[in-house]
Order: sequence, then C-alpha cells, then structure tokens
Amino acid sequence: MDGAHTLRQAALVSRVSFEPLSMLEQNGLTRDGSGVSAQSDSEFEAWREEHPCALHSFDQIAALAANKLVAVFLDYDGTLTPIVSNPDLALMSDHARAAVRRVAQLFPTAIISGRGREKVQQFVQLAELYYAGSHGMDIVGPDVEGTPHADLAFQPAAQYEPLMDAVYEELAAGVAQIAGSSVEHNKFCVSVHFRNCDPDDYPAVVGVVEAVAAAHPELRVTRGRKVLEVRPQVDWDKGTALAHLLELLGLADPDRVVCLYIGDDRTDEDAFKVLAERRLGGGILVSTKPKPTAALWTLRDPAEVAAFLNRLVAWGQTNDNLWHSVGSCTGWAMCPSMRRRSQEATLQARAAVACPAPAGCNVTDSSSAGRGAR
Repeated sequence: MDGAHTLRQAALVSRVSFEPLSMLEQNGLTRDGSGVSAQSDSEFEAWREEHPCALHSFDQIAALAANKLVAVFLDYDGTLTPIVSNPDLALMSDHARAAVRRVAQLFPTAIISGRGREKVQQFVQLAELYYAGSHGMDIVGPDVEGTPHADLAFQPAAQYEPLMDAVYEELAAGVAQIAGSSVEHNKFCVSVHFRNCDPDDYPAVVGVVEAVAAAHPELRVTRGRKVLEVRPQVDWDKGTALAHLLELLGLADPDRVVCLYIGDDRTDEDAFKVLAERRLGGGILVSTKPKPTAALWTLRDPAEVAAFLNRLVAWGQTNDNLWHSVGSCTGWAMCPSMRRRSQEATLQARAAVACPAPAGCNVTDSSSAGRGAR
C-alpha cells in the first residue's frame, strides 16, 4: 500500500473543516476545492437578488458614499487577476493596474492578500498603495522616497517566521510525490495548492497538511479555493488587518467614512463582517456561484472589478468625493492633480452660475474643445 493511499484512508476526519472527507467530497472539495457545489442559473439569480451586482447598484453605492471619506481595500488573486493553475503566473493586467492606480490617486487604497506581501508588491507594482500580505500579518504603508512608511509597518506574527520556514520544508517534502500539488511560502502563511491534482489525490494532500499541523499546536489550517493554508494561531486575519488600517488612518467613524472591500475568497468574509458590524460601508464578493456571504454586493470576475473601479474613479472626480475638501489623512494624501482638477471644475461651475453667458455669445467648454482638437 503506497503512502498516498494510506493517508487517504487515515485522514477520516479533517481538522481543516471539521467534516469527514467523504462529506467534503460531497460538498464540493473534489470539484472546486472550496466546499461550494455547482448551482443552477435560477439559484444564482435568486442569490443575486439578495446580493445585487455592484455595477448595477452603483448609483446606490455612490449615494451611500456621497460627502463621505471613501477607502478602498482589495484582495489580489481572483479579484484583480483571475485564478490560474500556476500561482506564480497570476499576473495583473495593465488595464487592472491602471484602474487601481487611478483609484489610489483619489482614495486611500490597500491590498490585503493571503500571498506574501513582497510577492504581491512585485505583482502589482504600485508604490502608492498600502499592502497587507500573509492574510494581513505583514503590513506596510505607501512607499515614501524609496522606503515604506516605518511607522505603519506591522507584523503581529513576527516570532513565528522561523517556524513557518521549517513548516514550508516539511510540507514541500510531504506532498512531493503527489502529482500536481505545490507549496508556496507566503512568509507568515504556507499555502498548499491542489488545483492541478487528480481529484482522487485531494484527500492525500489534506492528510499531509493535517499531519504537519498536528505536530505544531501553535498552527492552524484554513481552506480556500483549492488551497490549504497553514498559519500561526494568532488572533489576526483579513478582518483584523482591515480594522487596524482603518484605525491607523483615522477612518473608523461610520458617520464620516465609507469603506469598500472587494474579495473573492472565504478568508475575505472576515473583512466583510468587520464592515457590517461597524457600519463602515460594505463588502463586494467576486463570485459566479451562490454562497453564504456577509458582502452587500457582488461582481462576477476581475473584469467586472476593473469596470467597477473605473466607475468609482469617475465618481471620485466629482465634488461628492469628500477627499477633495479634506485632501489627506495619516500616511495618505490625494493626488495633487486630482484635487486641483476638482477645484478648477468647482470654480468654473460657480463662475457659470454667477455670470451666465449673454444671448448669442459662443461659449466653448474646454474639455469639449480638447476632445475636438484631438
């Protein structure tokens, strides 16, 4: 009897989900790795009645955000870039990067990911963002003059770094003989991917992870989309990272702040719940399948996320965006050109109201003239 078969037989109950493996398979582990089974179109549409499309609901979101300070938080994989077979090839498109760049010029913007923070920074290539890697356990502020904001850097699980190095080696050795599996070191989180495995080998991957975790009581295991993640037993997740950043930025007043968090994974639910509990805006779940969620709205895929961000940029250039009046908060400031553009538009609008054009006078809008010149 080979080792993989032994693990499949031995791992009768999974500490990952506290369900028998046979139940995990029935609930979707062998199909999409997240415990979510396929649903009919009618069920999806019924679910979307409760969690409407953020694009279709944009006017409602804009009304909620009007004359408030908006902050934007984003997951990476499955949100800004599609889920791919090789995690190292989850590259961000230039279109998505441009949309995030424009958002960060108008609103404090952060990426909170299960990936290692440095890896996410390499993928995104935008120094003006806040980054929280390893499910929020490795935080830095925008890059200022080549050095991340020292007073914003925070690593609540720093003492576990040597242990996570050792666990990475143990897991890599443990799944080496399981075809299609891979192990990713994300600093304070080690991710074991089984997206490319034969479904019959999924329980073997779970067995390896369970065995390693059982040898280290200071660790815990969580499950994502065809990935098992081993993390330190610290009271920290994407939700606590979100709350930490909002407090740090002085954006914790529900009467003055609207926060939007966009994510696709069950680990993002912690952040959605924080926003719901604190009445600080709402979550947007990226999904094509109905599932329980604390998010208020939904989007289908990264293409819709980019479209939503571009609409947010267009709204952010209007006077309804309170950042045009406030200009900055701790560690972040609105892009000067964006603020100046809004101020100029406001002055032009006031001048037009105060001094209407006389009859017969040919008044040319400067933006229209610019378009015509092209």
